[in-house]
Amino acid sequence: NAVEIDSETNYISEHDQRLKQLTTFSDLGKAITSTLDLKEILKIVMEKISELLQPKNWSLLLVDDEKNELYFEIVVGEGSDKIKNIRLKIGEGIAGWVAREGAPLLIPDVNKDPRFYKKADESSQFTTKSIIAVPLKSRGKCLGVIEIINKISEQDSFKEEDLLVLTTIADYTAIAIENAKFFQKIQELTVTDDLTKLYNSRYLY
Repeated sequence: NAVEIDSETNYISEHDQRLKQLTTFSDLGKAITSTLDLKEILKIVMEKISELLQPKNWSLLLVDDEKNELYFEIVVGEGSDKIKNIRLKIGEGIAGWVAREGAPLLIPDVNKDPRFYKKADESSQFTTKSIIAVPLKSRGKCLGVIEIINKISEQDSFKEEDLLVLTTIADYTAIAIENAKFFQKIQELTVTDDLTKLYNSRYLY
């Protein structure tokens, strides 16, 4: 009957979605472990997030340890060019809270959450409705935050499943970022003096 057909259709749909998620995680894992180039890693992550979660806007912020701030490394979506230079103090806004607490957040309606910071919306003329923000954590340290904003389909809203998917992507990404930064540091140490930070003879040669 119709109920059984609908149930079977839903099962097939959920099965296809799970398969797509597993394939994406597998592809992501292979891709980001095959390169130590940070820009290439972030490009791969950008493609996978857009493909799997279909947010209207999303961003990846990294922590500036010296200034205790978050800065936008990647911004995708409407008004992105107007917010890429905005910086957030750790603890400021949704992303700042996630960076400070090291915990993910799913907020169905930002207007009901006092942590929401309107500066980005005011600058970009974009209206944020819902957000998922997850920390990029490696070895207990927060390296940054991934935020996804509003579903492409206005009728849909983010779910707990989306939060779990983004958290998994963030776990992969954090490890890759740390490895890339460590490799970059090693490269710098081969051509600079560790004490003075000046270029050494190897660089000059």
